Amino acid sequence: MYLFVDPDRSGITAKQKIASGVRIGHVNLRVADLDRAMNFYCNILGLSVVYYAPSMGLPTVFLAFGNYHHHIALTWFYSAGGSIRPNRNGLDHFALVYPDEAALARAVTRLLDHGDFIDDARDHGGTLSVYLQDPDGNGIELYYDRPRSEWFDSTGQLIVKSKPFDLMKWLGEVWAGPAQPLTSGSEKASMPLQTSDLAQTAV
Repeated sequence: MYLFVDPDRSGITAKQKIASGVRIGHVNLRVADLDRAMNFYCNILGLSVVYYAPSMGLPTVFLAFGNYHHHIALTWFYSAGGSIRPNRNGLDHFALVYPDEAALARAVTRLLDHGDFIDDARDHGGTLSVYLQDPDGNGIELYYDRPRSEWFDSTGQLIVKSKPFDLMKWLGEVWAGPAQPLTSGSEKASMPLQTSDLAQTAV
């Protein structure tokens, strides 16, 4: 059964509609058994392992179709004593990928204009990400992909990091002109409290 809704009756105005080019980028799943989950997603659904962090002591595996950095992240959550945390399996967050840095900046500015929704801002190397929750507590990541040439280090290893960055400084750089790569000087997390000036710049 298919249900088609007249866009004019949806209650969403043209101003509220998201810019074209935004799509679901990946999902992050909490799992009870990494090997079991990898077997299912790789051998049954056909994804490939892109990044295997357990070899470095981290309980995370990145999986993808084709040559993307990841479409699914599997993360094993456990307590300090090593036992699996009850009721912690399932969706950790889903991610919306924006076509470029300016599109992400517009989305972030729109969020700030509507309230204090943003929980965190992280530079992951190949991506720049902003995290928040919906009204029901579901995790959401908004990000954009840097050029593919910046995804890997000199040895061909996928760069995976999680460095906080100054959100307001980044927005200022985006609206001021051509975006410059984040440097170590902009790794301090700073959640903005006043955004009216930047919001007026984002159109």
